[in-house]
Amino acid sequence: MNDIERIREALNCIPAFDRETWLRMGMAVKSELGDTGFDVWEDWSQQDESFDPRAARDVWKSIRASGKVTVGTLFHEAKVNGWRDDGMHQKPTLEELAERRRIAAERAAKDEADEARERADTAKKAAAIWKAGTDPTDTPYIKRKRVSPVATLREIDAGVAAAILGYVPKSDGEPLAGRVLVVPVKQGNQLSTLELIDGDKRKAALAGHGTKSGGYWAAQPLPDTLETLLIGEGVATVLSAKEATGHPAIAALSSGNLEAVAKAMRGKYPAARLVILGDLGNGQEKAEAAARAVNGLLALPQFADGELIEGKPPTDMNDLAQLHGLEAVQRAIANASPAGMPEHGQAQENPPQGEYARTVELIRGSDVKPEPVSWLWNGWLAAGKMHVLGGAPGTGKTTISMALAATVTTGGRWPDGTRSPAGNVVIWSGEDDPADTLIPRLTLSVADLARVYFIADVKDGNERRSFDPARDMEPLRRKLVEIGDVRLLIVDPIVSAVAGDSHKNAEVRRSLQPLADLAKDMRCALLGITHFSKGTGGRDPVERLTGSLAFGALARIVLVAAKYQEEGEEGRTVRLFCRAKSNIGPDDGGFEYDLHQGEAYPGIFNSSVRWGDAVEGAARELLATAEATGDDGEGGTLADAKRFLSDLLADGPLRAGDVFRNADGAGYSKRSIQRAADKIGIERHKAGMRGGWEWKLPPKMPTSPEDAVDARHKSLAPSAPSAASSTVEVEI
Repeated sequence: MNDIERIREALNCIPAFDRETWLRMGMAVKSELGDTGFDVWEDWSQQDESFDPRAARDVWKSIRASGKVTVGTLFHEAKVNGWRDDGMHQKPTLEELAERRRIAAERAAKDEADEARERADTAKKAAAIWKAGTDPTDTPYIKRKRVSPVATLREIDAGVAAAILGYVPKSDGEPLAGRVLVVPVKQGNQLSTLELIDGDKRKAALAGHGTKSGGYWAAQPLPDTLETLLIGEGVATVLSAKEATGHPAIAALSSGNLEAVAKAMRGKYPAARLVILGDLGNGQEKAEAAARAVNGLLALPQFADGELIEGKPPTDMNDLAQLHGLEAVQRAIANASPAGMPEHGQAQENPPQGEYARTVELIRGSDVKPEPVSWLWNGWLAAGKMHVLGGAPGTGKTTISMALAATVTTGGRWPDGTRSPAGNVVIWSGEDDPADTLIPRLTLSVADLARVYFIADVKDGNERRSFDPARDMEPLRRKLVEIGDVRLLIVDPIVSAVAGDSHKNAEVRRSLQPLADLAKDMRCALLGITHFSKGTGGRDPVERLTGSLAFGALARIVLVAAKYQEEGEEGRTVRLFCRAKSNIGPDDGGFEYDLHQGEAYPGIFNSSVRWGDAVEGAARELLATAEATGDDGEGGTLADAKRFLSDLLADGPLRAGDVFRNADGAGYSKRSIQRAADKIGIERHKAGMRGGWEWKLPPKMPTSPEDAVDARHKSLAPSAPSAASSTVEVEI
């Protein structure tokens, strides 16, 4: 028994009635026998009464011989259904393999000839229907979709179309009826087939293998060159998008055809901005793949929960136009962004190839000239690098950034007494208004306002829209070059630069990389402002930044701000500004600061930063101390530490080292335990000349730590040393 007979025998044990099984067995046969196996698969397939020879041939051609489903799957399925392998089969001889190749080649040549005849016949009938059609001034489908007809569409009576075709066009077994819309489909510049659509939205393409694949309908004649091209799935979607934007638009006529059409258009227009108009639901994944394949943009409609159109959830741009008007469609397309990458493990099977593939450049290590980091503020702000400043609400992060900006504009002194190089500052703020918030803060910080620029709206032809880093980085680059001497770029909040999901690592990196590259090219420091996630107290400060860990990973330096929960001397609220991470310098230490309220202009009050003493230590320890709550009845970190310490020393004195070891095991920092000891008045004494320090409870310990009277500060750690003590809007 040779392997073909063995496969036939195994197949005969497998029912062919389930389509998924039918398809998988076809994949298995083709992986082993190539095109020679078609007869084997076709013979087996005929046991199903619904067998369609044309459909079987089309499916077989779509199967890749190198697919993941192999003949082992076939044999396993056969054994499950009772097949027993007798082990007597023989491998094919060289002569048999040669004969198989000859048969396969003959079949391929015959199929190709048959397809060529089918395509020619379909194109001929398509031209005849187009010639017999009339202008679609009042076609039922056009009225139903509330779009305007264009010159590249026609209409015809379904009966007339059937007479020309020699058969009745059907959709899922139902014949098209009444006046139908005639949609010409082109492959290249040649008419290949038609799509016919009746008033009940039934659609049918003319019969003929390969006449629609890669074909498209254009809402207007396509010019030799263009700047923007919209590519949608259906006719109504494309007409709505064209009316809303005025951009040229084409329809792929199915989601599965989007990528092939997009690639064809990328070949025709290599420098154009291609925007894929995705349908929600089943078509969205195909639209995303098409956008990725050609380095295009993806535009998706957005709807409120529970919205319906004709009793069904809306999915496309035409639905958006009917529910919310063409302005909503225009906004959706204006906000188009690069498609996200597939989830892990779902890599593209067909990556971009040919003239639109990217070229990777390699740099030899010996060609790289080493250079030192260029600092605006040594150890804190580096030219050409990305920085992130995070903190909880109320810590004054934006006010700090304005203080840093003011120092740069005047060439003033940093908190450690060193001087900043003077230069321009560009600010992109998505939360605070320049007029009533940022300018007053800059004024109170004594900034040179003639060196401060705010990124405003973007003018794109006759349109005005919000700045989008995914699309507008090059215009911004040109504007920064025009301004010159830009030393600091502030983005507040940094999450507004992320086009996709700010909690997904890949999307955050993809969105922030253009900003990081811009900072590198312009040799300016990039400072992004962000928040701490709720409920993250006590964790590593870099991990507390809201959103994906990529925010902290991409930044070369992470700065954090915190507010002491207990008031300092004279009722002053003390805050901490410190380094949590640095890949290019020290990653510890910081400065105390306070927010001072002042009158920037008559009747306009705001805040500014007053810097205080330098502090030493790691950011995690410093923040743990700063954020510990006092005796406010809320049972915060400090109160917990006091309870822990009271319980620990209840049975008698302990060596200080043992106290700290027990505290560390319970999750309390050394600084928190020291502050708790000060609050309850723990007595510390040295056990002899050579003995260590011991801690014990005071003689009259209160019944609960919350009732303890504050004692004088007796910290074992040495105290930290003190440190030496006109706005223009830019339209991109």
